[in-house]
Amino acid sequence: MKYKMNVTLSNGEVVKVGVEKPELVYGATALIVEDPIDGYAINPITNEKLEVIVQEGEETRFFIPAHIEEDYIYAKENHLPIKQVVAPYFYGKGEETPRGDKETKRRYSVVGIIKHHQEDQYLCEDAKGRNCKSFVMGGIEENETPEDACIREVYEETGYQDVEIDFVSNFIAVNHFYAGYKGVNRYAYLNFVYGHLISDKHENITEEENAKHIVKWISKDDLKDFINIDLNKMALNILFYGEHAYTEDGMMITTDENNEKTSEEVRRNIIQKFDL
Repeated sequence: MKYKMNVTLSNGEVVKVGVEKPELVYGATALIVEDPIDGYAINPITNEKLEVIVQEGEETRFFIPAHIEEDYIYAKENHLPIKQVVAPYFYGKGEETPRGDKETKRRYSVVGIIKHHQEDQYLCEDAKGRNCKSFVMGGIEENETPEDACIREVYEETGYQDVEIDFVSNFIAVNHFYAGYKGVNRYAYLNFVYGHLISDKHENITEEENAKHIVKWISKDDLKDFINIDLNKMALNILFYGEHAYTEDGMMITTDENNEKTSEEVRRNIIQKFDL
């Protein structure tokens, strides 16, 4: 079902634009039209200016590259901005189920997918004392970029020093879980950072890190069998199949009252607010 939203153009004209998931309009970066229009459009939810893109044979619609695959491809080819507003949401299970009696702390973190400098192998960790097999993961500290955090975490947790970053995914995920080792719930925004070693240069890790995990190099063919953390499987999908628009439901990333609400809830809120 398509809902019709009123969109105001800079010349004062109002056009109706169809959209299947109204909450995705948060991520619109342009308005696609068939015939040229002078000026710009105004996002009906965020009030941001939207560029007008003319595409012959296209109905008037929102351009949402983070969440519509054809728009994502066009944006990548033309170096246009990609604005993610719905994130995959991972909720802790078993001992990691968020606890109502514990404080929730928000954190920005990285998952580092680091390739060996010679072999088709990837740097992984096998946790001691718990069933957690993953890529290198850790928090982003104050004033760090995801790239900086990845390089630091790789060094601290594995000892490898010669890391070069290839790219950071356009998409982040949300991991909501109880961190028993910290005694708090975590609401973590995860950045996926891809890179490779330039050399084998490394140092021994600390006794504290050594007590937490075993550092392992896993061949690319064996990664799917080794990795057992759901949020790492998203990183695997990008590694194996490339990056694509995120088209599923999830958790909203906005700067207003709809932040950290489910996309389904926000969809209902917008339908009611705009009487769609």
